[in-house]
Amino acid sequence: MTLLRNRLALACFSFALGGSAAAGAAEQGVLGLTRATELRADKLADAAVVQNLSVAATVRLLSAEGGWAWVSVVEPGNKAVASGWIRASALNWKTQASAVSTVASGREVAGNSAMTLGVRMLPPRSNRHALIIGISRYADPGIPELPGVKFDRQSATQMAQSMQVPAENIRYLQDDQATGDGIRKALQELNDRVQEGDRVFIHYSGHGTRYLDPAAGGCVEALLAYDGGTRGQISNHEMASLLSGITNKTDKLFVMYDACHSGGVAQAQSTLRTRGISVPGDEGNLRGKFVSTNEECGRPVNVKTRNLIVEATAKGMLPQDIIHLSASRDNEISFDDEAKGGLATQYMRDCMLRDAKDLDNSGSISIDEIRQCAQEKINQRMATSTVFKPHNLVLNGNTEFVPAWFSQPALAPVLAAPSQATAPAATTAAQPAPVVVAAPPLTGEQALKLMYAQRDAKHAVQASVGQSRLKIGKDALDLSVQSDKSGYVYLALAGSDNQSVYLLFPNDLDQNNRIEAGQTLQLPRPNWRVKAGGPEGMDNLLVVVADAPRDISALAASKAGPFMVSLNDAKGRAQLGALLTSAKANAACDGAIRRSNSALCSDAYGAALLAIEEKQ
Repeated sequence: MTLLRNRLALACFSFALGGSAAAGAAEQGVLGLTRATELRADKLADAAVVQNLSVAATVRLLSAEGGWAWVSVVEPGNKAVASGWIRASALNWKTQASAVSTVASGREVAGNSAMTLGVRMLPPRSNRHALIIGISRYADPGIPELPGVKFDRQSATQMAQSMQVPAENIRYLQDDQATGDGIRKALQELNDRVQEGDRVFIHYSGHGTRYLDPAAGGCVEALLAYDGGTRGQISNHEMASLLSGITNKTDKLFVMYDACHSGGVAQAQSTLRTRGISVPGDEGNLRGKFVSTNEECGRPVNVKTRNLIVEATAKGMLPQDIIHLSASRDNEISFDDEAKGGLATQYMRDCMLRDAKDLDNSGSISIDEIRQCAQEKINQRMATSTVFKPHNLVLNGNTEFVPAWFSQPALAPVLAAPSQATAPAATTAAQPAPVVVAAPPLTGEQALKLMYAQRDAKHAVQASVGQSRLKIGKDALDLSVQSDKSGYVYLALAGSDNQSVYLLFPNDLDQNNRIEAGQTLQLPRPNWRVKAGGPEGMDNLLVVVADAPRDISALAASKAGPFMVSLNDAKGRAQLGALLTSAKANAACDGAIRRSNSALCSDAYGAALLAIEEKQ
């Protein structure tokens, strides 16, 4: 549905950053070295050497991960000439005391358009929360230690920060704090803090297990808490119960288990349990993240509950609002790297912060695209193992969930010229350059489905049109909207030309977009009408009812008459997605303690998606 006969040359609005993110960050986080070192292409001792650095070199710290630091080499004038990984021990941390506080997410690099919506550009939000649980040692000395878990705390924290969780909203349980009752209490306290429309991230790293539950008629999967025993095993069934109150309030709940529930061959590998095994070309030894508490249940058979989503759905929770990521399938072993942390955690972190690609050119990076990136890294890591195959990350629930809105070209090059501040891949000049294939452009329907997938399924929105087929030049849009909750209505239209997404409502002629629960709202109102203008094809209309107002002024730079416009391209969709999924900032939501009217701080919205055909 083209709203104007004459095509407009609309420039896509971009967030005002006051200069490029890379340039702004170059003045911060600059450190010296304590010794000469090698700049490597990856966090591995045998990775390709990008550059030999003398002790006089200075670098800008981008990220610190598992004993390694990702840095840009800085020349006079703050010009970044190369990027890569060095040992964190080679950094002179006293050079600049504030360096650690300025560490970036990794998306703020030249040549990566994701930087415009990077972590530093999206401030923490008081309606985001995280609980990070890590158990590296257990009360029972017979349970193998997991030395790498201590690194998972840092990695999970970086993941939480990328999802805009403020530091004061992150809670930690480590080792003897993470008893069965300690975890139960922490989840109850989290439930007490969470309000309607909040977002929650829960990360667990430790041993998984199985135990015999006569009531379930067989073995059930569980997380093994520090104290073990009856109170120290939390099954998926119990976890779903503990999370039910949180799930009923949150916009989205993202739970990640870096543990496994299969013993398999691991039980016969005593070295895997005590000293770990090495993979050729690697540094840290690997240990399986499973402990058997019952001989029968130590084998990958007779399993009654397979994932958290199954249990949560059985309790009436909606899988649309839950994201559950497991480190492995139920018959596989997942691994802890004693030098860097769990393979699942470190690679999900790398991909969420830096490496994942917008494969479908949607304007965002979904949790499934992050999973695919992390899986590829696990496959590469285990490729040289003669004993174990790679374990497979298992994603259930809302696979289209977008943890943070970044704009990035589809299949961005993995290699960069030495002059760019981009971490090069482990490769040599003799290898062929990667082939970059652009994804086909999204249709209007696909563009709006992405935003529809971020809805809160607990918020029911009903929308219907008077006519599903409109005659070009004659018929006008006629829409009825109902919502089971009060809120604010936003209409986004992807026209049949597939060029732009129009924000039809509210607009310059009509700003009253409030709807009360159970009310029927008829749109457009008499003072603004939308007539079918062609070309022939399908229009797609996204009806959003948000708990809290959105700051639509961010779209004001592009207009088509009274309507705001976002181009139907990656940047335009990222811009609109970031707008719709974030409540307008207000004083009540600035601090960690929010006022009683939590709806004003809610990022949640209900939605409906409609299709309308335009015909001559």
